[in-house]
Amino acid sequence: MVRKGENIYKRKDGRWEGRYIKGRKSDGSALYGYVYNKTYMDLKERLLTMKALYSHNYTFKTIEYQGTLNDWTTCWLTEIQGQLKPSTHASYTNKMTKHILPFLGDSPLQNITTSNLNDWIKKIEGDLSPNSVRIVYQVLMSCCTAAVKRGLISDNPCKYVTLPKKTPNNIEAITSQDQKKLKEKAATHPKGLAIILALETGMRIGEIAGLKWKDIDFSSDILTVQRTIQRIQMVNGVNKKTQVIEGTPKSLASKRTIPISKNIKNLLIQQKEQTSGDFVLGGDKPAEPRLISTWLKKICQSFHFANIRFHQLRHSFATRCLEKGVSIATISALLGHHSTKMTLDVYVNSFMSEKRKAINLIS
Repeated sequence: MVRKGENIYKRKDGRWEGRYIKGRKSDGSALYGYVYNKTYMDLKERLLTMKALYSHNYTFKTIEYQGTLNDWTTCWLTEIQGQLKPSTHASYTNKMTKHILPFLGDSPLQNITTSNLNDWIKKIEGDLSPNSVRIVYQVLMSCCTAAVKRGLISDNPCKYVTLPKKTPNNIEAITSQDQKKLKEKAATHPKGLAIILALETGMRIGEIAGLKWKDIDFSSDILTVQRTIQRIQMVNGVNKKTQVIEGTPKSLASKRTIPISKNIKNLLIQQKEQTSGDFVLGGDKPAEPRLISTWLKKICQSFHFANIRFHQLRHSFATRCLEKGVSIATISALLGHHSTKMTLDVYVNSFMSEKRKAINLIS
């Protein structure tokens, strides 16, 4: 039941509308914000959060913000939604929901200290790798930085947290012999094209899933990475659903042009003759990454080959390039890395083996 003074109204389109004061104009009159929802109770909960969040604006900061981290996170995630890729926003939401809010969500934002955060870091270290801990921490850092800009807190307690040391991302490439066997098997398998594309171009699984026929220039023997396909988890209260989305490549450098070999060209021509639709894999709809990973698993099982992750194929491509003496700059461009430093950091172990060869040749 709507109560007088709640500033909640039922709209003609069936939705509920809530109004709150988010500031004051130069003449002192109220500047209103609005929220909408299909149900009254959800709208009321959202409206209370917004009223608490903006209370410091229309009281001219005579009181401190009294909301919890939960309250501020709800607003922050809503505000940045339009600024981020859906996959990035879903990642932020999931990290907040799984690793941050269960420990810190009920704490008043004003009361969160560096000591609290150091205790929180120690707790999540039991379930996450050091690198994953640092990634989760960065989400909280961004959240608190936004709170400082809003004047909700005076300083960001995340700045002084003690973080675990980074560890190398040791994703092993398969050997040259195993790669040859896998390519031979994939070439005869109806679902093997994705594997050969990864081994001969270094494309990410989502990029391969998003490849369309219009991205391939058979006259120039090149393909262009224009999009990526991902399955992301959408968190909505207690309901957790996943959704397949088409998005832009990971970064500006990831949108790149890659030459294709005669082998890849012939396989693509065969694929085009046998299928219809816009997507190279899947036809009218893309073959999502989870399905492509299943294809790899089944092909490996078919000839008793050890199960490998699809991302290892990309690393194997880079390692073979290194072994053949391809320059770091060229490898970085083919992989779509934003810098050669990133390439060096990711493939530090492979570069070490090349350094050993150099030392042995000299000695």
